[in-house]
Formats: sequence, structure tokens, C-alpha cells
Amino acid sequence: MTGLAGLLRTGVLGVAAPGVHYRDVVAGWGEPEAFAAQPPDPVYCLYGDLELGFTAKGRLWHLQIEPGDRFVSLPSAPGQYVREPVPDIPRLLAELTADGFRTAPHAPFGPEDDFWHRVDRSGVLFRRDAPDGPTRIHRTARDIYDADHKDLPRRD
Repeated sequence: MTGLAGLLRTGVLGVAAPGVHYRDVVAGWGEPEAFAAQPPDPVYCLYGDLELGFTAKGRLWHLQIEPGDRFVSLPSAPGQYVREPVPDIPRLLAELTADGFRTAPHAPFGPEDDFWHRVDRSGVLFRRDAPDGPTRIHRTARDIYDADHKDLPRRD
């Protein structure tokens, strides 16, 4: 299972698995299209609609997809991308349930935030911002981030 369906069920998208090293991602997908810095976090790499965050030690800890339209562009090989339709949330929930995956409401950014859906086995979060707004998909391995940054000086 690949693409968004695989990500939602496993928390892995192609070569992008929590903890994988930056060099392994580049070996599988080539150099990123662009980089974005969001201090105090390390640099993020951009591949189509996919944003990957790496720790200071080069390990993947954050994966985010926020497509701008009804399709998502995801890397498949160096310089190559596939376009997948963005899933309809009610249908997505029904498919996950039918496949034996449990989802639960989750407020990852505090109680004041609207809830997201969290797939229990994979840890993937997803939501639609409005009935016709963008769909957001996130997978974060905070334990990897914390482990790689515990001995580094804080940037306050």
C-alpha cells in the first residue's frame, strides 16, 4: 500500500519513515525542491505538497501534507511525482473503520484547537479546515526530536 492510504495506515510514506536519515530520503527521492526554515526547529525539506522536518542530527521527525487543491503531489522517485486525489473526510473515516483502523478525535495543539482525527495505529493526524477548505495530514515523532535535541543548547 502506497501514497496517502499507506501513510494513514502505517505512518510511512515511501522512504519517509520516522527516524530515517536525510541522506536516505535524498537517495530515494533526490534533492528536495526547496528548503524552509522555521526557527527554532531545524530546516524543513519540500517535495511537492510534502514537507519533511529533520532533527539537528538529520533524522526525520515530522511529515506534513497540506495540498492547495483537490490533488496532492507526492514524490515517487528522484524528480518524479504522483498526483493523488485528496480524500473526502467522511469517506476516509468509513474506509479506515472498514479496514479495522480506529480513529479518535484529538486536539494536538491544545484544548482551544478544533479537533483532528488521529489514526491510533499509525499516529497520523488529519483534518479538513472547513467544509470546502484544505485537508491537512501530519505525522510527528516528537520522541525522535526530543532525543536528538536534548544535548543541544536551547535557542530562546
